[in-house]
Amino acid sequence: MSTPIASLLSPEEIEFQRTVRRFMETEVAPLTPEMETKGVFPRSLFRSMGELGLLSSFFPEAYGGAGAPLTTRAIVSEEMARINAGLDISVFADIVLFARALNAHGTEEQKQKYLVPVLRGEKIGSMAITEPKGGSDALSARTSARKDGDHYIINGSKTFITNAPIADFILVIARTSGEPRRIDGGTWFIVERGTPGLETGQPLQKMGMKSSPTGEVFLTDVRVSAAQVLGEAERGFHYLMESLDTERVLEGASTIGIAQGCLDAAAAYAQERQVFGRKIAEYQLIQEKIAAMAVGIEMSRTMLYRLLHAVGRGEKVTREAAILKLYSSQMAVQASNDAVQIFGGYGYMEEYPVARLYRDAKHHEIGAGTSEIMKIIIARETLKARNAH
Repeated sequence: MSTPIASLLSPEEIEFQRTVRRFMETEVAPLTPEMETKGVFPRSLFRSMGELGLLSSFFPEAYGGAGAPLTTRAIVSEEMARINAGLDISVFADIVLFARALNAHGTEEQKQKYLVPVLRGEKIGSMAITEPKGGSDALSARTSARKDGDHYIINGSKTFITNAPIADFILVIARTSGEPRRIDGGTWFIVERGTPGLETGQPLQKMGMKSSPTGEVFLTDVRVSAAQVLGEAERGFHYLMESLDTERVLEGASTIGIAQGCLDAAAAYAQERQVFGRKIAEYQLIQEKIAAMAVGIEMSRTMLYRLLHAVGRGEKVTREAAILKLYSSQMAVQASNDAVQIFGGYGYMEEYPVARLYRDAKHHEIGAGTSEIMKIIIARETLKARNAH
């Protein structure tokens, strides 16, 4: 097992990493086969993570956090994805999407009511953006909300929503004014499970990330009070765009975790498996695959922590976040492919972790912006920077 080089983490962060790794190996790993089969995680895991501070590390102390740097979230994500990437994306939706938005834009009352119990692991959050008619084109959302006195009436549907089947609170973005494709006119609403008109579908059957329940959200004349508007009305799409860079940087931690899990498994197996009287680790074509995994992981990890420090300083990292998202997701897919190949026929068997990692890795080339969208952003930002000089 590898640890990020010492220069990337402070002594406190290295100790935190050890705590996270112990938890993942002792508490999460034994439950992973059951989670994969049932398609959901036990809520007790979230409560345990909440008690250990694994959910709230970078949040303010006033809401139960430790006030630590954003790097602590990346540490949790990498260590979790190395063991169970599905659980990691459920925590990502809960903490990086829902809780971070509440912390950034919520009122004190909203934070006490929604943020605090989520950080404790007592409640689970979700964020509903994607719709049946569009994923990357978030500004063309068809879900709408109209004002009715001191309330809003929401109508529409969302799909591919992580945690939707089990979430207690769902952040829903709806267009309250303006034309499609316009950044003005979007509003975020905090919708509680049990609200009349809110329904969630059965968990979708996915190729990978099976430990994480994903589903549809249906809103039919859902009535919410003005107190459930997150931030300023009409500013929702602005908030969304402002948060994307950080989300994409943090997703890099998950892809690195998957790739690290592949390298750990493949390196161990290559030194045990013998073919033609020699360990397969002695064959150069196997060594080439091991070397490629190691290079991809270290390049991605170094960029990840550099960008996290830049985000902490308030720097704009749109281009760099897209580069990390593109490179690390492709790297994880290749690492998982190579790991399966190193295992040979055993790699195709579900009893070995590389089969799961192979299925899980593909998610990150699609979620939080496809590879194609990342290339468009990289090209656009690169040309913009050149024209500015």
